[in-house]
Amino acid sequence: MADWGIIGTGRIARKFAQALAASPGERVVAAASRDEAKAAAFAGELGIPRGYGSYEALLADREVTQIYLALPNALHAEWTERAAAAGKHVLCEKPLATSAAEAERMFAAARANGVWLMEAFMYRFHPQTLRLQEILASGAIGAIRLIRASFAFSVSDPANVRLSADLAGGALMDVGCYCVNVARMVAGERPARAFAAARIGPSNVDETLAGTLEYPSGAIAQVACSLRAARHHQLQVVGSDGIVEVDEVFTVPADRPSTIRLVRGTAQDTMERIEVPAAEHFRLEAEGFSALVAAGHEAGGLPEMPLEETLDNAATIDALLRSVRERRPVELD
Repeated sequence: MADWGIIGTGRIARKFAQALAASPGERVVAAASRDEAKAAAFAGELGIPRGYGSYEALLADREVTQIYLALPNALHAEWTERAAAAGKHVLCEKPLATSAAEAERMFAAARANGVWLMEAFMYRFHPQTLRLQEILASGAIGAIRLIRASFAFSVSDPANVRLSADLAGGALMDVGCYCVNVARMVAGERPARAFAAARIGPSNVDETLAGTLEYPSGAIAQVACSLRAARHHQLQVVGSDGIVEVDEVFTVPADRPSTIRLVRGTAQDTMERIEVPAAEHFRLEAEGFSALVAAGHEAGGLPEMPLEETLDNAATIDALLRSVRERRPVELD
């Protein structure tokens, strides 16, 4: 059994805690906020034994062995490094870092303290994602030519942290990182070049962004994201001999089955609907991370969320944002 502490008491922290309540091997024993009353209310509502009014107090809790870090993006590095120094394994909400260099430092801190660090992309653990990978690996659609991934929803409150430049907000960091992540997963390699255009909002963050990623294999990905658009999260993978489509690819419903559409042939000869059983991907993610911790550092990471991909994705996000600033394509090192 793994004893978790949650740093942060926002919406996604709540979802994580609720998901773990149904796990036989994972339990949340503490939660922390900088507001003691908020921490106490969060813990009381969710049946968590302890609520702390500071992050430091949670890190000092000897019962806590693993941290779920659910703070705004700009705080990920500091509190990951402090958690690692306290000997805690860290599952850090996406995106792991505000830059590739920061991600490298965070992994270095984890290695130096003998703990695991993993970026929390919960959808990677859902049976739908695993089935998608199986379909692509089987060659059902041939060689991958085009990847189209899009994720958007509408943020109406100007004080929302997603719109804060100081907290490393923006559409790409908040939801576009999912699109970059799934494109890297599907392509199976780091992109070689990135080009993007964006609409920058009053708070100086990208509120809508669309980018093109070119891969060494010849595959091309189009990634799009917005904080000012109708909610959707979709994926289409176009191959030399077929197409795979998923309409709810990232925040997969936990209360009903989901569907993958597989079109075979260059002229859409047949179309198959593949139903995937319902699953709680936050719980599966936590259980996967705990299994990684239990395996020790002889393990090379989890196949569901390879550590190498986190670094590739951080570099890709860097390149896309640089492309927006400089209005030109950017080569990835």
